[in-house]
Amino acid sequence: MAMLAAKASAETIIVEVGNNGLNYSPNIIKAAVGDVVQFHFNAKHSVVAGDFKKPCTPVANGGFFSGFLPTGDTSTFSITVKSTDPVFFYCAVSTHCEDGMVGVINQGSDTLDAYRSAAAQVDSTVTPSAPFGGNMGGSSSSISSTTTSSKPSSMSMSAPMTGSETSLGSVTMTLMTSASGSHSACGSPSSAPSSGNQPGAAENLKGAIAGVVAFALAIAGLLVF
Repeated sequence: MAMLAAKASAETIIVEVGNNGLNYSPNIIKAAVGDVVQFHFNAKHSVVAGDFKKPCTPVANGGFFSGFLPTGDTSTFSITVKSTDPVFFYCAVSTHCEDGMVGVINQGSDTLDAYRSAAAQVDSTVTPSAPFGGNMGGSSSSISSTTTSSKPSSMSMSAPMTGSETSLGSVTMTLMTSASGSHSACGSPSSAPSSGNQPGAAENLKGAIAGVVAFALAIAGLLVF
């Protein structure tokens, strides 16, 4: 429960690195367990957890190292505070540590002033071999992924009505045929009648046409005479 409460109330403390010369701002940090200390780099610097008794030297156990950040990089390095014990840190670039670029989290009886004074007396700065102990962040680079959305093409298929027109003088007869469930294809060997009554229907149709033609001719003959 205590751990959950600490996470719920955790704060993020921003530390500017090299914003105004060789310094951390702030360089004395008060943090609770669970808080995140986030270092924002404004120039080529680093942050290393150091040993108070051996200035400009990494702690023997635990600790952290951000690695070197290039000039102008907007990357961040974040650590989570796991104890209220004092944690001294320094910059491992060149002679920055000896020149006073140091800081402390949860300062106690061992003061930052004492650490800085001792750092000025060392001959060299020790640098870890690789970054560790924290989370590196940076300026977000947006990778735009383009998803191609293809809409199905709509095809409009209209089936024309079939018909035949017979013109006899002034008499025009239009016959419309609509097949429900069967396709008619003249001359196609694959089409077959769906019913045995189709030939009879055709004969009846021919007879009707012949009757109409005969009637029209008869009317025409009467008009002539």
